[in-house]
Amino acid sequence: MKKGFTVVLLAAGLAGCGGTPVEHRNYHEIGPGEGLFADTMSWEWRRKDTIPTAAPASAAAPLSAAEQDEFKKWQESAGSPERREFEEWRAWQEWKRKNPK
Repeated sequence: MKKGFTVVLLAAGLAGCGGTPVEHRNYHEIGPGEGLFADTMSWEWRRKDTIPTAAPASAAAPLSAAEQDEFKKWQESAGSPERREFEEWRAWQEWKRKNPK
């Protein structure tokens, strides 16, 4: 049983060797729009003042009536004991993160 499994595993490994060849390229030959991180990073260096800025999210779409009601409920609950307890817990977590042992 063990020998048969080894033979099957060896055959499967050898069968994979006949696949399509992989193209290996040096990173110096890759253009700025190609590669693994082409969508997020590039080889181009830009000055901070030349990077285009995105429009603020709040200016993109006004709040709907349901969202305004939800925001109003959230504001009213800001003085509740549960909200204060949550804020204290959050402050403690932040302190703990900034002051590790």
